[in-house]
Amino acid sequence: MNDLPPHKKFERQIERIHQLLEGEEAIVTWDDHIPDPDNPSQLRQIDVTVRRDGFLTLVECRIHKEPQDVTWIEALMGRRESLNADAAIAVSASGFTKAARVKAESRGIHLRSLENLSPEEIQNWGRKRTVTLSFCECTQVLVTVSAGVPLGPDPPQLTNADGNSLDAGIWRGLLEALVRQLNDDQWTGAPDMVETIVGAPLLLNGNPPASVVLSAHVRRITQVVSLVAVLGYSDPIESETHAEVGRYELGETEMIEVQGNMDMTIDLSPVVVPENCCFERVSIDAGRTVAIRPRIIGAETVLNCRIPIEIRYVNPRTA
Repeated sequence: MNDLPPHKKFERQIERIHQLLEGEEAIVTWDDHIPDPDNPSQLRQIDVTVRRDGFLTLVECRIHKEPQDVTWIEALMGRRESLNADAAIAVSASGFTKAARVKAESRGIHLRSLENLSPEEIQNWGRKRTVTLSFCECTQVLVTVSAGVPLGPDPPQLTNADGNSLDAGIWRGLLEALVRQLNDDQWTGAPDMVETIVGAPLLLNGNPPASVVLSAHVRRITQVVSLVAVLGYSDPIESETHAEVGRYELGETEMIEVQGNMDMTIDLSPVVVPENCCFERVSIDAGRTVAIRPRIIGAETVLNCRIPIEIRYVNPRTA
């Protein structure tokens, strides 16, 4: 998604809005290609199509600097007729001229704008819809490996289950297991010293250890993601808002809301995990009960943990 040019991102955004607006009964398709009725072997590209109960709606999108004029409306009139579509929607990120609005109303072309709401509307919207990142800070991390058989005089060798050297994924898995246990135990995030037995796929000198215990001092660190804009997807002729889109200061993160239903894109690619922390979760608070359809992108970024870990070995002969 991050690699798409701006006009394609805009089309995908409009697709997600219509998926919420139309509901599960409709088929909403981005970058659709439909046969020309007069030449079926030739496919015609449409930014977004909506199919419901045998009806076809064409949705064409433009993200230009100037309001769109009557010429585009006339072109859409011709395309609707040429492709035997039942309806056509023109979506502009910069609005429409007066002549375009008059022509569209007269000829049955539906207009939609995606424009910024007022500062007051943005402030009220942001109070009710927050996005928060949570990290678990782990310090004094100690992994105690108890040998299953007596250790010899040579330095202990800790490997994975295949006998190969350990990689960062093993330690990350241990820390993630600790975070899961904390959440299962309804951890409030307050600073605490915790200890847990983990089922790690490890070998000590080629033998399974008797136990692997992870202990650490933990606390939760949170970051509230700033809201940068709220846009209304509206009908400029009837002044009716059909959907609202909140954009957040976190890459492509956005929240689309339609009458209590939400489509949420969480972009974790810009996240910088704080030192001594592992990523815990992203929380969405809409201020009330809503149906949320989440989409996570860039999740691989938050897998990086920079947490010092001390390893201690316990020999059963001296335990």
